[in-house]
Amino acid sequence: MTRKILDKGKTLFGNLKRRITPAFLVTLALALIFWYSGKLQYTYTAEVPVSVVIDGERHRVTCVVEGTGHNILSARYFKRKTIKVRRGDVELIPIEGVSDTYSVSSSSLQHLISVRNPSLKVLSVSQMPYIHLTTD
Repeated sequence: MTRKILDKGKTLFGNLKRRITPAFLVTLALALIFWYSGKLQYTYTAEVPVSVVIDGERHRVTCVVEGTGHNILSARYFKRKTIKVRRGDVELIPIEGVSDTYSVSSSSLQHLISVRNPSLKVLSVSQMPYIHLTTD
């Protein structure tokens, strides 16, 4: 019984192998490309990592953004993801008990990132690590 099933499976696979032509594979690939490009026009929510440099200190934050699939893919993989910031551009909150250590306000950082990426709507920004700056 098992032998018959295996023989039928081999026969079916052999027939299928003969029927798959290069033209079929090209048509299948084109259909997948058109389907994927159509899906990229919808609006999605995703996490995009962004590198923020404040006065020479580099920090990595994760932003939750909303936008079309094309804009999200572009921001995630193709655009320059480093944002250089002067300390006056964001709100710095001093940490009590530690000198020259500050926390960056999430709302000011979110606003700054959304201004630099107008094609995406920045919904939230992860908390940035404390930064150590000398006061001038």
